[in-house]
Amino acid sequence: MRPRLVEYFVERLGTGLFVPDYAVMLSLAIVLGVWLCVRQSERAGLEAGKVFRAAVVAVCAALVSARLYVVIQHWEHYGSDPADALSPWSGGLASYGAFLGGTLGLLLAARRERLRVGEFLDACAPSLALAVTLGRVGCFLNGCCHGGLSGAAWAVRFPPGSDVQLEHASAGLVRAWQPSLPVHPTQLYESVFALALLFLLLAWRRRARRGGELFALFFALYPLGRFFDEFLRGDERGTLFGLSLPQVFSLAAVAVAACALASMRRGTPATAAPAAVTTV
Repeated sequence: MRPRLVEYFVERLGTGLFVPDYAVMLSLAIVLGVWLCVRQSERAGLEAGKVFRAAVVAVCAALVSARLYVVIQHWEHYGSDPADALSPWSGGLASYGAFLGGTLGLLLAARRERLRVGEFLDACAPSLALAVTLGRVGCFLNGCCHGGLSGAAWAVRFPPGSDVQLEHASAGLVRAWQPSLPVHPTQLYESVFALALLFLLLAWRRRARRGGELFALFFALYPLGRFFDEFLRGDERGTLFGLSLPQVFSLAAVAVAACALASMRRGTPATAAPAAVTTV
């Protein structure tokens, strides 16, 4: 594996104890995301045990599809070395792959557990925003999903051996032992945006007219932030029609979610399910 910021802190400070790596942040995102989903489901009167089982199925589906997205995108490599496809630390995971597989997992698991689909999806929406918030911090610590060159005061340099530093070194912009040139901390941009979206979703839940509205709101707003963040990215993500693949997916997601959200808001408010006494 290539050096991450945690290794940099170990070298400079003699400890990496206070600098979690990507795996830690991903694990934290999963655990806290499932916990938040269960708590939100209890507010909607859904059975916690069923919600927990459905959430675990969705997480597993999201992880598999996130890896599968990367394998398909780089099939020229993984086709010649299929065993490497089973090594998620090689090439990593893709967020839009996780959204596609995770959403399918949510729908199938909700039906299997006989959950009210709309209410269950709404309970999961804040967890998605929380997962992005923590996951992108993990990306920053890992040095992946980096931004392009920047002269901003908050631009960051990554240590020797990181993805962006190796790219700059191969282009002759820095020497092998030097850190990268300053780049946009696009991971943190997205993390802050997702955190704001998390609070918006929690505040909006009382205004929802129908089940599924919060879930649609997430996919109407998050892809917008991701679309513009992509203009500042500096890593390779593939292109289509002059846009990056995540931008294409973002536009499609916004179109579908916005139509669904507009339809829900025009309809007659559904009768609210009895709320549980537990709160978040």
